[in-house]
Amino acid sequence: MKKLLATLATLALLAGCASTPQEKAASALAEMQQEKNELIQKGVVAGFGIGESQDEQIAYDKADLNARTDIGRELESKLQNLTRAYAEEVGSELTQHFEEVKKNVVSTTLRGATIIKIKTEAKENTVKVYAIMAMDPKLVREAFEAELAAQQADVARFRAAKAYGDANAEFAAYEAAKANK
Repeated sequence: MKKLLATLATLALLAGCASTPQEKAASALAEMQQEKNELIQKGVVAGFGIGESQDEQIAYDKADLNARTDIGRELESKLQNLTRAYAEEVGSELTQHFEEVKKNVVSTTLRGATIIKIKTEAKENTVKVYAIMAMDPKLVREAFEAELAAQQADVARFRAAKAYGDANAEFAAYEAAKANK
């Protein structure tokens, strides 16, 4: 009898501790977010996305797109920090060009992002997909530096053209003053 009561008490405890679907979803969400944060702490550009649909492929595509969006936000943050570092080295005149560089880098480097972990949950008539996407931080830095070098070359060409125009204007003014004497 004692064994039966102990078994029933154990079963009652286990039944009372069983997770609800919402708790399982929250647990999966927290676990995936934690993994994303660990990757970011290691210096990896990572994003997290969730997709839910009746069609598994659509749910996967939604999770992929949401993870890419998350990486885009992460890149914006990282690139703003890189911009500040370069602005200190180069000078404040290039500040207006950094926004263009940032936009170009975000749009080009997201092509190298790949999903590294997926979890799926099947519900009554829907599928929920959790995805962690990551990309090599070297790719981000290389793309940013290439765009920055291109922008610096454009600024150098602009300055040279402006200096040439200023010199021509001064020569013309000198010639006009010389002709009026």
